[in-house]
Amino acid sequence: MEDPILEALDRRWRKACKVLFREDIGPLSDYAAWLREDIEAAVRRKSTISGKEVTYAIGNYPESAKWIGMEEIGLHWKFEPLGINEIKDVEGIAAAIQDRTFYAGNIILGNSNFVQKSSNISDSFYMHETETYGDSKYLAYCTVGRLCEDCFGCNGIGESQFCVKSHETYREKRCFEFWMGQNSADCYYSHNLASCTECMFSFNLVNKRHAIGNLELEKGKYAAIKQSLVSQIADELKRKKSAPTLMGIIGAAQMAKPEIPKSPEVRAPAKNMAPIEEGFAKTCELLFGRRLPGGIDSYAAWLLRRVRKSEENPSAASGKPVRRWDYSNYFRLPKERMLTQQEALAYGEREKIGEGQAESLTLANAGGTIGKLAFFSTEYEEGTNTNVIECATITQSANCYRTSPVLYSKYCAYSFWPRSCEHTYGSNATFDCEFCIHCHHSVKLKRCFEMDSCRDCAGSYFCHNCENLQDCMFCFNVKNKRYAIGNVEVGRERFMETKRMLLAKIAGELTVKKEIAGDIYNIGCKQNIGGVHAKKQQ
Repeated sequence: MEDPILEALDRRWRKACKVLFREDIGPLSDYAAWLREDIEAAVRRKSTISGKEVTYAIGNYPESAKWIGMEEIGLHWKFEPLGINEIKDVEGIAAAIQDRTFYAGNIILGNSNFVQKSSNISDSFYMHETETYGDSKYLAYCTVGRLCEDCFGCNGIGESQFCVKSHETYREKRCFEFWMGQNSADCYYSHNLASCTECMFSFNLVNKRHAIGNLELEKGKYAAIKQSLVSQIADELKRKKSAPTLMGIIGAAQMAKPEIPKSPEVRAPAKNMAPIEEGFAKTCELLFGRRLPGGIDSYAAWLLRRVRKSEENPSAASGKPVRRWDYSNYFRLPKERMLTQQEALAYGEREKIGEGQAESLTLANAGGTIGKLAFFSTEYEEGTNTNVIECATITQSANCYRTSPVLYSKYCAYSFWPRSCEHTYGSNATFDCEFCIHCHHSVKLKRCFEMDSCRDCAGSYFCHNCENLQDCMFCFNVKNKRYAIGNVEVGRERFMETKRMLLAKIAGELTVKKEIAGDIYNIGCKQNIGGVHAKKQQ
């Protein structure tokens, strides 16, 4: 019997191809290898329980960890409370809970169905080899996004439909090889377009229509050129089961330093670190019982330990720093072709190919033709933003520092992708969280520290794949607990006594060393932090 999930996805794939390429180019299975090329590779492990393959969206778990599929978690596992001598510090607790520290994969949450070889999926349907998605349907070979439909081989897209091989898009429709765009439709082989429609091989434009190589054309002339180029793309796909990437096309193109007319200097608002420092100090006081000495930058290395990497590159025009983050394939953008967003938009408005070049443009000669246009920015800003410092992509946020993207958030620093968050630090992909440090891939947390893949928890520390915990520590793969340590409810008095002892040690170590060794990603391995060996399992 055929796989019903792949059958359904194949039908949607063929529909998407007819929309994008005007014809059915063949089954989805023929293009699987090509569609996988530019997404974040999932991690596959063998379940410690059954030996079956388990899919992980997160690659931070140690090799020596124990693995389990979400469907294998024992709802009725019974554990004994930890002894008084086992809860003196993080290392001792980590060693004592080795019989219950399984890192879970195949995580499928909420109202989801018809999901396979995927993980960190919530409220979604018909997903295949897709990770970290929510509120979506009919996706294959995609990573990191929300509210998408009929998308294939995409990375970092949101609220998009009928997209193939696109990256970091927001509210896009019917796009192919489209990199970093917002509110655009029917765009091919383009980068950094906002509110644009019907554009091909174009860069750094706003509110343009019917553009080839940044040159706006009469609608009929554009349609004829587009038809020729789309037919070439379809033929390439049918013959090779792949097509050139935008980065591949640009790779061989010659580059000259872009000449950008100087515009009047816009005085940037004064940077004010005071509210950011106060927000971090307040969060530490709430989580650890005391404010930590020194500014937030003195804890930067520790805060960034599990956060996606970023780097600065000089602008090709001015040498000004341009920061890019390791997501949505930003690290594949050629570093010698970077511009600030202001420079990129000024250059894109001015530079374009000639009409004769547009009429003779082919998939084969595109690199030489558009090489002079192909400069990249990793920055954009939407809405009203206040006191946002060294953040590349920003939407409706305030008092944030060295965080990207940051959306509808305030008082966040040294983090990746906080959305609708407040007072969140050193964290990855947190939604609707408040007063959290080192929380990752989690939703609706309050006053939490070292949490991974959790939701609806409060006052909890060092927990993985948990839901609806109130005042818990060192819990793995459980729900609906209060005053629990190591998955066992111990009562408020004992919990608070242990918590006071633990937080005093954590705060003391942070004060002296500006870091602690233990985190949610290393306490569950056989040889764990501090060189402490776990107890041998019986």
